[in-house]
Amino acid sequence: MVSGAVGLVWALIQYSIIAKITIRGGANGSESEGLTGGNDEETLKRLEEIYTAIVEGAESFLRAEYQVCLIFILLFSVVILVLVSWGTGWDAARGFFTAISFLLGAVTSMASGYLGMKVAVFSNVRTTLAAQKSGWTYCFNTAFRAGAVMGFALCGLGMIMLYLTMLAYRLHYPQAEDWIYLNESITGYGLGGSVIAMFGRVGGGIYTKAADVGADLVGKVVHGIPEDDPRNPATIADNVGDNVGDGKKDPRQYIMTCHFVTFLLLILNSQILLFQFENDSSCWYGI
Repeated sequence: MVSGAVGLVWALIQYSIIAKITIRGGANGSESEGLTGGNDEETLKRLEEIYTAIVEGAESFLRAEYQVCLIFILLFSVVILVLVSWGTGWDAARGFFTAISFLLGAVTSMASGYLGMKVAVFSNVRTTLAAQKSGWTYCFNTAFRAGAVMGFALCGLGMIMLYLTMLAYRLHYPQAEDWIYLNESITGYGLGGSVIAMFGRVGGGIYTKAADVGADLVGKVVHGIPEDDPRNPATIADNVGDNVGDGKKDPRQYIMTCHFVTFLLLILNSQILLFQFENDSSCWYGI
């Protein structure tokens, strides 16, 4: 719990440092002055228009995708409830807890994807501005801090959610002998995270590839517009795809990997506990 909270606080600190890079400069100037050598208002306005278009496109994509994901996880949670209950001799409690774990894992993965997208879009434009300064240090640190925000926030969020879920389940399984069932029920959390990560990889990947190919065909082949020219609407869609594809796919994969490793250890621990109680062997406590 403490480790997760520390991760979230550190992510907030890194985010606040990135937020100090403003698109519009004040009396003291800002990083945007280096774009044209004189804080050209037309250039800054164009930069802000492109940034706003990418933000709106990314949020629209996530709203459409998450509506489908929400319907799927609700229906699939019912399937998990029935199958787990049936597989455990109609133990409704274990089926219910596994289904709830699945929903919590899916919601956590969706929140991770949204957070990853917001951080990516927010930091992209500020990395562009930071790159106007001489040298690579300031630009690199801006991009690196954006990655740190994503990494620490996702790990902290996953640890807190998992810890709170296990605490809540322990109210139903207070005895150490029942923690085997607790560990088995909590594994649904990893399944929920991996399912949403699959949606992010497939949906976002197909979207960004379709936009990329469309931008090349319409822009370069048909109209002779240079690649990645913002005058081509498909270029904006391609940038949206990069953010909703890589920007939210990778965070989900990170948290999915973290969950799977955790749950593999939980499953191993539950089997060790089962062996211990059946054989009354204290030598397994160290493992």
